[in-house]
Amino acid sequence: MNKEKLILENISYWQDKLEITDWNITTERIHPEQIEYNGEDYFIGISRESDKKKAIIHHDVDLYEEAIVHELLHIRYPLKNEDEIVTLTTNILNEKN
Repeated sequence: MNKEKLILENISYWQDKLEITDWNITTERIHPEQIEYNGEDYFIGISRESDKKKAIIHHDVDLYEEAIVHELLHIRYPLKNEDEIVTLTTNILNEKN
């Protein structure tokens, strides 16, 4: 199975768990020239159109489960701040294991 298919399956799995299956989530690999880094070594972020329930996970490194869960939590809980999302991500992944 190729990487992209695994990533899409992982997104689908977590959309179901987070009860956001009504969202259309896609991914887009971006080039480092498109990013203004602020001391980070890589970029993973999500842009969303809430009214259309569409979102894109932008990334310049291969996506992995923790990053996918983190970005999807921004969809599930749009009013939570970054620290709260980090804590939720950790807690959810710890519960899974």
